[in-house]
Amino acid sequence: MIGSRLSPKAALGIFVFLVVFILAQAVWWIVFMAQLTDEKVEIAEELGADSTYIESLHRQEVGRQIMIGLEGVVFLLLLLLGVWLIYRALARSEELKRHEQNFLMAVTHELKTPLASLRVYLDTLGSAKIAEDKKQAVVPRMRQDLGRLERMVEDILEAGRFDRASFQLQREPLNLTALIEEAVRERREQPSEWPIGWEVALQPGITVLADARALRRAVDALLDNAVKYSSADDAHVGVTLDTRRDRAVVTVADRGMGLERRDLRLVFDRFYRVGHELTRTRAGSGLGLYLCREMIKLHGGEVTARSLGPGHGSEFEISLPLHARP
Repeated sequence: MIGSRLSPKAALGIFVFLVVFILAQAVWWIVFMAQLTDEKVEIAEELGADSTYIESLHRQEVGRQIMIGLEGVVFLLLLLLGVWLIYRALARSEELKRHEQNFLMAVTHELKTPLASLRVYLDTLGSAKIAEDKKQAVVPRMRQDLGRLERMVEDILEAGRFDRASFQLQREPLNLTALIEEAVRERREQPSEWPIGWEVALQPGITVLADARALRRAVDALLDNAVKYSSADDAHVGVTLDTRRDRAVVTVADRGMGLERRDLRLVFDRFYRVGHELTRTRAGSGLGLYLCREMIKLHGGEVTARSLGPGHGSEFEISLPLHARP
């Protein structure tokens, strides 16, 4: 219970203190043993022992010190390893707790916003004072909000399946070019906060052995991420598909907020989102890129992120084995 309340900084402070204390104890023990040997030799000399006995006594004490010292070093290393593992466990536990808290706040926001919109739209449809054409205009928006809720629920369910290792692929030869074309077309038709410029260059006829539903979710996650983090001043998304040796390579690039070096490593972690949840303005649950990575891994591929830093946009790349036609 005490460990669960420790912050990462407090855990690190305790770890450093224990390391310094253990090293200080080890140094003190070595100095103490050396002084004890000198005292024994001095006592033997005062009692008139001959030089042969004194030399033998000195060798015995030095040998004993070496033996005890080696045992002490092994014990010290094991103790430091144990302390380090405890610290890592505490730090990881706190990190997971923070991500889960961020996830709960994000999900609360993601649920509240479309539900509030749907309530307004329903009030609009039920009002006799509003013209029929205006009522019909809100129907597509209601479908959009319902789709947003449905995608979030599906992300949560899929993440749970990955935790239980129960996610199964239905793989078959798939036209990757056609899949990406459809994904881009549907994403371009969806409304966004500001106009998005699209640049699409897809090599025709690229085929992979894949689960169409899972791969589509992975591609959608990258497209949604690029649109979400695009900048209003330069809202542009580039999508390319080509081949490199025996791999199909999908690249989705934006000119938005970019990523720091640390975020490049963490952005695919479950629940991880750039920035702080209380000050973050972008929607999302922190599961999209995590599911993208897991689904691509199941296909024998990999997904990577690149960025020159904040303000310089981001680039995500999916690499998949090409389907070897018989």
